[in-house]
Amino acid sequence: QAYAQTLANERSLPLDQVLAILGSARKNDTVIRLISPAPPDQKVWRSWKTYRNRFVEPKRIAWGVEFYKQHSDTLQRASERFKVPASTIVAIIGVETLYGRNMGNFRIADALTTLAFNYPETKNQAERAAMFKDQLSDFITLVIKGELSVNAVGSYAGAIGLPQFMPGSIMRYAIDGNND
Repeated sequence: QAYAQTLANERSLPLDQVLAILGSARKNDTVIRLISPAPPDQKVWRSWKTYRNRFVEPKRIAWGVEFYKQHSDTLQRASERFKVPASTIVAIIGVETLYGRNMGNFRIADALTTLAFNYPETKNQAERAAMFKDQLSDFITLVIKGELSVNAVGSYAGAIGLPQFMPGSIMRYAIDGNND
């Protein structure tokens, strides 16, 4: 209740709409499990070889070439406008969503509310929960402004769309390239 009131006041949002969005959210235990660090007795190995075997493989390369060809005009315009090589844009989309094949299936309202108010106990729990409250605030703002659906889906961490941007990044940096 206090969070909703503060958000509504700070951003001049209708309190009833903020409460409705929060009221529709459900705690998701899978989100908590996926965001939690590995138990101390389980070492997670991250190496170039592991990464390369997962992300630099013939199937992904072929999908990247196909995506690049299919969207070459849009990629070229974005590359020229924002001074980011088209290949970098394609690589990010490939890593984040397999070129749109896996954009996540977690309801963003549920994921962000879960992480904002039920972040697992870790050494940086308060800091991480605060970050997710900020992201939840941005998500709610975008929903009330009609820029995102309250039922939007994405990653268990609250990331949305082809590049898996967090709501705060969408709010601050997103540009609608086709007026939809």
